[in-house]
Amino acid sequence: MTASKIISDSPVRPTEADNELLASAQAAALATRDLYQAAVAAGATGDHTATFVSLAAHHDAYAQAISSLIGRAAPQARDDELFSANKSDFESDATTAALAAHTLENSLVAAHTELIGELEGTEGAALIASMVVIESRHVVALATIAGKSPIDDIDLFLVTPEAATADAQTTTTVA
Repeated sequence: MTASKIISDSPVRPTEADNELLASAQAAALATRDLYQAAVAAGATGDHTATFVSLAAHHDAYAQAISSLIGRAAPQARDDELFSANKSDFESDATTAALAAHTLENSLVAAHTELIGELEGTEGAALIASMVVIESRHVVALATIAGKSPIDDIDLFLVTPEAATADAQTTTTVA
């Protein structure tokens, strides 16, 4: 089967099953936004407040985009379990917050990469794929904020989706 045949047989709009998956992704995006906002409110971002504010805005934009795609199926509520599991690290200090955010963003990249393959509708898959590109950039920026070197700390910069998923299973639950 060719790629064009697969694409032409796929629905454009999200299916009912897609809506559930995308609703979970929206809840994770809202939790992540709130974690960045909590870090800023706690004064845990040091010289990187503008970066954390921008990252919060990115995740808010993801949630809004998902909402516009799935309409009333969007929960419009954060994943409280994800938020609670990470809040104390985000409110600690700039390095701890950046490392916690790095781990979370890596988990999101892995989860969202897997989600792309689970979605049937092409619009949902394209939206999540666009988020993965930016989230992967967040990972690198956050490692740098935490004072990590792409040479000395290469494992932080070259994390595979499998490793991020394994790490996420020991630290956080991500949609």
